[in-house]
Amino acid sequence: MAMVQKVLERVDCPARRALPSASDRRPGKEVRKGGRGGQTSASWFGVALICAALPAHAQVGDIAPALEASQTPNSANPATDAGTDGVAASARAPKWQIKPIIAVNETLTNNVFLTSTKPTSDLVSSITPGISIDGKGARASLRLNYSLTENLYARESASNNHQNALTAIGTLQAIEDWLFIDATGTISQQYISPFGNVSPSSASINNNQTETSNYSISPYIKGRFMSSSEYILRYKVATTTSQSSLTSDLTTSEWLGKIKGLTALSALTWSLDASRVSTNYQVGRDTEDTRYGATLSYRFNPEIQLTLIAGQESNNYVSSQQETHGDSGFGVLWTPGPRTKFEATATQRFFGNGYQVGFSHRMPLSLITYTASRNVTFQPSGVSNTGQGSNYDAYYAIIAANNPGLPAEAISAQVNQVLQSRGVPANGAVLSDYLSNRPNLQSLQNVSFALLGARNTVTLTATENEQQPLTVANGVTDNFSTSSRTLQRGFGIVWGHQLTAFSSLSLSINQQRSIGFTANSPDTKTEGAYLLFTSRLTPNTNANMTARRVIASGLTGYTESALTGGLSYSF
Repeated sequence: MAMVQKVLERVDCPARRALPSASDRRPGKEVRKGGRGGQTSASWFGVALICAALPAHAQVGDIAPALEASQTPNSANPATDAGTDGVAASARAPKWQIKPIIAVNETLTNNVFLTSTKPTSDLVSSITPGISIDGKGARASLRLNYSLTENLYARESASNNHQNALTAIGTLQAIEDWLFIDATGTISQQYISPFGNVSPSSASINNNQTETSNYSISPYIKGRFMSSSEYILRYKVATTTSQSSLTSDLTTSEWLGKIKGLTALSALTWSLDASRVSTNYQVGRDTEDTRYGATLSYRFNPEIQLTLIAGQESNNYVSSQQETHGDSGFGVLWTPGPRTKFEATATQRFFGNGYQVGFSHRMPLSLITYTASRNVTFQPSGVSNTGQGSNYDAYYAIIAANNPGLPAEAISAQVNQVLQSRGVPANGAVLSDYLSNRPNLQSLQNVSFALLGARNTVTLTATENEQQPLTVANGVTDNFSTSSRTLQRGFGIVWGHQLTAFSSLSLSINQQRSIGFTANSPDTKTEGAYLLFTSRLTPNTNANMTARRVIASGLTGYTESALTGGLSYSF
């Protein structure tokens, strides 16, 4: 901790002042009651790494005066940067946007505990302060969104809790064009079991959820040699912690090296790669996986490229001892035009057939995508996801294609405007993946469709997720203790309509089902319908009202109806 504080003092990071004192630190892991509340699980080491991505000279007091100038496109700061290599300061001046946000929501629900017996009605007041930082300097960038929600229950005050939410990704070019550092951080609510309750809102009291934190840092070097070859060497360490005693904390470290280059034939390329992944569970058996491979790719024409893959893999996933297997296969890339792309890789691995498939086809105002994979997974994708959301990505692709040459910042602004004005969530996920105490073999499929009209948007998403354990959990009880394989299926439809220049109406319908394949294993299904009205009252103030109906059946069935109203203000 002393080392972390010294780092923060050097960069004058605001998080330094938030470091807990020795008396505030927990001596051990705290079990979260009811899956909510409890102490914040944020790793201050991870926060320090993210803050390190901020330029050392960019203190809070220095950034604020530059905000107004950064609001104007192509604005330039005439100040110079002493000690630079002569590059104009206008090209190097950092552009940082810091936006504090406050939101207040009132939820009236007839089943706050999501139970089938003696449902309890309650009025929940949720107060959410937050901050958004988006900046890019000459050698550093940071995108961060953080919020803290305090839930206050009118009748069940003993259940009052707070929930953190964080998405952060920072990059630093430590040595120009050679040494880089990536750092990420997330805090989110994750599900413990696929057969437990699925929460319709953050105001619900759900024992099947726990606050989960993930932080990673990844330094890497990359460059060129012999004029026609490139190399990259990367190290990454990531930690995942939760506030539930039912899940194990996890630390993953990974080495990855790759060399690729051209040959005398311009259409023929080659690459060599090696990787080593070590996973350490707080409770459970540690694993290690080492892979070596070589690829040879040939582009027959601008549309088709074929790849041959040969390699070897050694791991202790299935056995307590290291076992060596072949790792070979092929890949194909087909791009018949600028609107269509198909890419697939298939390999024969220790668990059988592994594959990665991606297809996308864009029309003038719509986009359809399909992805499929079969691979080893250690945790839900949502734990470490720092993306902006699948719906965000889909509408970004449509708007970017229809506005060639438009700067990325302007495209992003248009996408956010579409999502907010139509009441469409940025994240289109329809399945609630779950935490695990061991590596799993996952087969995942997802298909999505996005349509952007003058005043209407439609998004459709369907997902299938099948998982089975690869190792024995050494006495740890988890989801696979009662079922050797789980299958989750879900779909969602969101229709958004812009009523006026300042208001919108959206309707969402979704369903999720979790199935076990062992005799007498659970089978649960959750269906929900949500009607959302949003309105912009002032340039900085937004109001919303949501009505929902949720029906769950199976192991923990329940029904719930709720009405939510809220206001948000951005400074």
